[in-house]
Amino acid sequence: MKLNSIWSIVLIILGLLSFGLNWIIEGYSELLVFIGVIFILLGAVFSFIAIFKKEKGSTQFISIVAFFIILFLITWFEPLQVLRILTWLKNIA
Repeated sequence: MKLNSIWSIVLIILGLLSFGLNWIIEGYSELLVFIGVIFILLGAVFSFIAIFKKEKGSTQFISIVAFFIILFLITWFEPLQVLRILTWLKNIA
């Protein structure tokens, strides 16, 4: 297991913690959700880098699978979450 694989797992976990924190607190924190999305996307990028560098171990594949499962669960249970993020990004730009 190399550095990119470890970073991918750490960033995916941080993204999950951010989404979990948003779910626990009252109301809706756009910044917290946005940070969670950034962490999850960075985790996927590091996982792809680990795959292209042919790092040993299966950690990079676990990160990619977790990335797609997390995105599926977010859109399945909270479909407006994606719409909120896209609207927020549109208003910023």
